[in-house]
Amino acid sequence: MKRTKVMVSFLIMAVVVLSACTQKDASEETTPDLGVVKTQAVQTAVSQMTADAATGEEAPTSQLPTITPVATTNTVVIPTATVYVSSGGGSGSGGTSSGTPIPTSTPDVYICEVVGQSPLDGNQYVGADLDVYWTLKNVGAATWTAGTYYYHWTGYSDLSPSHSFTLTEDVPMYDTIQIMVDVKVPTTPGQYRTQWYMVNDNGENFCGFYYYVNAIALPTATPD
Repeated sequence: MKRTKVMVSFLIMAVVVLSACTQKDASEETTPDLGVVKTQAVQTAVSQMTADAATGEEAPTSQLPTITPVATTNTVVIPTATVYVSSGGGSGSGGTSSGTPIPTSTPDVYICEVVGQSPLDGNQYVGADLDVYWTLKNVGAATWTAGTYYYHWTGYSDLSPSHSFTLTEDVPMYDTIQIMVDVKVPTTPGQYRTQWYMVNDNGENFCGFYYYVNAIALPTATPD
């Protein structure tokens, strides 16, 4: 009996000890490792931050905006004055004006008008010796000075023994002057024209005038 009690007591003690060990093992198994927990938390946080950063990135733009320049044009126009050259004809005809721009404030510097002619263009006997006169009016701004300004033959028929004549007096603006050319009518019947021009103190031609003649044969003498 006593032996039985001892056995029972031993069994009870064994059960108590075994239970205690089992509880300890369970306690040890349920107690988490703090290092492992911290490591897992850091990994989770890093993964979340990476995911958030990827979500916040903007998709690259396929085409960048361009700026269109505005074209501007700045044009500066510098005015120039013009010299007018008269191309007057015979028989008292007026002249037309043309020329090359020069730096002056007066546009009509060298210009004239043919206001008279004697004899007029027309028939003359072959071999005739004529003094042809033109009356020229200065309608430009420059004075035609004696000894500097002159007129000379410039082409067509060569009808004069002299090809240049100097002015004998000054011709201010709006004044007139009568000039003369010695004309020798050719001895061959036909139509002839001689062209003349004034020359200014710059050596430029202006104020053209001409003489047109129709050379005709001398009349045949009628016998008595």
